[in-house]
Amino acid sequence: MVILGGGAAAFAAAIRADELGFRCVMINSGLPMGGTCVNVGCIPSKFLLEAGNEYFYRQSPQFACNLPGTPSCDFPEAIANKDRMVHKLRKTNYLDVLEERKVEYIEAKGTLLPGRKVRAGSRLLQGRHILIATGSSPRIPAIEGLQSAGYLTNRTLLQRKQRPEELLVLGGGPLGLEFGQMYAHFGSAVTVMDSAPRILPLEEPEVSE
Repeated sequence: MVILGGGAAAFAAAIRADELGFRCVMINSGLPMGGTCVNVGCIPSKFLLEAGNEYFYRQSPQFACNLPGTPSCDFPEAIANKDRMVHKLRKTNYLDVLEERKVEYIEAKGTLLPGRKVRAGSRLLQGRHILIATGSSPRIPAIEGLQSAGYLTNRTLLQRKQRPEELLVLGGGPLGLEFGQMYAHFGSAVTVMDSAPRILPLEEPEVSE
């Protein structure tokens, strides 16, 4: 079995294929092994959310008995800590597991060819089954001037070593609010914009309020 992709779906398919006795090869040229969640999604974002929360609430305690202080935050070190954690989880939860299962992992762009064949770099592979699990990429809206403004996505923002002084978030959904809160707690001046009349437009009005 040949699997194109290296994210959660591709990984789960590779493990299941191995359990069923298939000889399995994974080909990936997108995000590193583990895909969105471990590299640029739930794992790094929740790490930075917690780091930002700790820094923020030390300045403004929620209870009167806890006196406010003046803590400092080394933002580049927070990003470095995040990167070390991501690297460790990518290895222990994904790469080491594939090695134990004898699933071959190839970092290369896969090209589909006739006859159930796939070219991966200089190698030509053939599989009885071919699974396409390449995931998705952020959709960039067609807003005039956005390209020249130097926009960021969740992928590129999480890689920045320096905290932005100001951040405009386009979108008031869960992801936009998560990133807005994260950087606001680190000290950025954050503005959230949305074309909907309220934030979290797909949730109940009470949640938005």
